[in-house]
Amino acid sequence: MIGTRKMWRSFIIKIDKISLSGGRKTISSRRISLALVTLALILAFTVPACAGANETSIDWFMRGLDLYNQEKFNDSLQAYNRALELDPNDFEAWNNKGIDEGLLGRYDAALLSFGNAVAINESYAEAWYNMGVIYDFKKSYYTAVQAYKKATQINPAYQKALVRRNIDTDVVMSRSLSCACQDPIVLV
Repeated sequence: MIGTRKMWRSFIIKIDKISLSGGRKTISSRRISLALVTLALILAFTVPACAGANETSIDWFMRGLDLYNQEKFNDSLQAYNRALELDPNDFEAWNNKGIDEGLLGRYDAALLSFGNAVAINESYAEAWYNMGVIYDFKKSYYTAVQAYKKATQINPAYQKALVRRNIDTDVVMSRSLSCACQDPIVLV
């Protein structure tokens, strides 16, 4: 406590008198010093107790990444949910939430999360790619091709998306050709 007093005393500017309102009211430097020291002591003891209350969406996002890397997907999902409560426009948190949901087999929830990510940032190629992966798991190859196509339009060098798009195009085309369908599938 004595160290705290010395620290804050060094920050206090020594002024004999401060004039307020054009000189009509004066406050002594002793009163100002006492008020500043009191405020400093209050902050010194209350701010650490409230440190958890100041966590940001970035803190929760990083916690989610850490838990994901430890393969704790349920815990990671909860961290991303908390990040999104604090910042619902964090498209990367939506994307990562979708990845966790996909890994947990919650494909429809994953698609909703990826959909939220691209609604916020339509040019986020990773979310489009991840959406394609989930459509692959659901065996919706035509829709997967469309998602991969969007990812490669955004980033033409996105190799994983190009490969998966080509594989799924082959699957879709082979089905179309083998069933002699009246309505050909057009891939643009």
